[in-house]
Amino acid sequence: MNAYFLSLLGAALLAALIGVLAPSGNSASLGKTLRLLTIFVLVCVIAAPLPGLIAKLKDLPSLAPETERQSDFQEQAKTALDSASRVYFARALTTHLEQKFGIAQGEIRCAVTWAEADEEVKPESVTLILSGSAKWKNPHELETYVSDLLGCPCSSAIY
Repeated sequence: MNAYFLSLLGAALLAALIGVLAPSGNSASLGKTLRLLTIFVLVCVIAAPLPGLIAKLKDLPSLAPETERQSDFQEQAKTALDSASRVYFARALTTHLEQKFGIAQGEIRCAVTWAEADEEVKPESVTLILSGSAKWKNPHELETYVSDLLGCPCSSAIY
């Protein structure tokens, strides 16, 4: 931007110098021609940044695609949040069962399948995966507790 102002100042000084040095009187046509050329140079210097400005304006995104990008992001964020909430739910259920039934950490895992109806997400079924000493717990007792707690069928598997 500094270079632009310097070139504008230089062109204005050149125009003033030509105006002073241009002949007047009988050979006025030469003076008029010099003034016309000077004005043309000044207009070119003033208009020089316009193509760059127009190119920048063309590069600006329109409002519609930005709205689409925002809605895509919001959709992705909602999906990620739902996914994170589902993982958190399964981990919280696992921790609850470990504490309730005295199962060592890492010896029980919960695999939850989800049902989505009318924008409401709830557990459709739960599978308890038992390993280690948790294999010796009564699976029917665990399944009944989870079924009553969540209101969905529960099964168990031994790993």
